[in-house]
Amino acid sequence: MAAQREAIARAALRVLLEKGVYATSQRDICRAANISNGALYTHFRTREEAIAAACALDHADRLSGPRPTSWDAYVATFFHGRPEKGSLTSKRFRLSLQFSAELTQMEDNPESLSTLLFLYREDVTQSLAGLAKLGIVKLPLGLAETTEIHMHLFTGAEFQLTTDRSLSPDFVLHALRQGLATTAGLVAVPGEDPADIF
Repeated sequence: MAAQREAIARAALRVLLEKGVYATSQRDICRAANISNGALYTHFRTREEAIAAACALDHADRLSGPRPTSWDAYVATFFHGRPEKGSLTSKRFRLSLQFSAELTQMEDNPESLSTLLFLYREDVTQSLAGLAKLGIVKLPLGLAETTEIHMHLFTGAEFQLTTDRSLSPDFVLHALRQGLATTAGLVAVPGEDPADIF
């Protein structure tokens, strides 16, 4: 059962990345997974539940990869600026925005949403913990609070760049890096100009 549920979620993810939330129907998901509507509802109570599970798989796949080992790699892992239209990164962000908009109209969150949020939080947490172990950050606010702040900063910066095309990506990145460095307690690396860190 778990393997079939994952296969359906992976098929849903492929369709969602290609078409977006609004253009993806229940029938599209079933066709991509080569299952009937009934089989879909055996594993997911709603279409939104399948979408949340698909997004959670995407996060789980990225979480299984290597953690960033430098400050620049950390920032680049979670902030993509203004990605090229049609790129996988831009499709992931579209999926995230569209699904977030759908959630605002729902009475209850889909069950898989808690898994999705846990995985995103865990990704940031593990990355920050690794940087602290390497002596790159001090985490003066603690790991949990810094994680929450960074999740908000990354999401807010990407949303701001997406919705205000008049903003310079460099300007937003500079402000983001300042906020991230300050809250993480970034340690200056010997031989580097502190201005380059931000």
